[in-house]
Amino acid sequence: MMLLMLATGCGMTDEESPPDFSWAGGDFDFTTTAADDACLDGALEALFMPGGPEAPQEFEYTIYLPSRDEVPLSYDIDLRAPFVGMPVTVDAGADGMLTAAGVIDSVPLGVVAYGDCEVTMTAEINMLPTSADTAEGEAQIAISDPRGADGRCPVYDADPCLVQLTLTAERH
Repeated sequence: MMLLMLATGCGMTDEESPPDFSWAGGDFDFTTTAADDACLDGALEALFMPGGPEAPQEFEYTIYLPSRDEVPLSYDIDLRAPFVGMPVTVDAGADGMLTAAGVIDSVPLGVVAYGDCEVTMTAEINMLPTSADTAEGEAQIAISDPRGADGRCPVYDADPCLVQLTLTAERH
């Protein structure tokens, strides 16, 4: 399940008020700025940051983030190949969060290293608006159910194994 949370005041106490900027829905350019792979000693970082750990990776497609008055809202998002066509449903939580749920059932790990191996990827993403046009946060990607006919799927210490990403988003 893909869980996308857009906070309009994440981490605030009851005494604090939301930031003094307006958050409107729109298309955002996402970037992965760091990846911490607990699956294969860093081998999966290349899926999320193919230029290496020092090279932020822009998502190939923009992602629509709705305003609170647009939810519930269902639509498909495309991150970058091979992470495309993920249906999500966005809803609002009582605590000011916008939450979206979805899943990518079959993601190829890479023919060169892993043959025909595919996995299921789920994510939980928390995004905190930092201005009317920017947000930042983290994603926890769970990789599970490795399967393939040629026997080249990796063996994880845990199923699911986790990859932690640091993200930024800027209005397109």
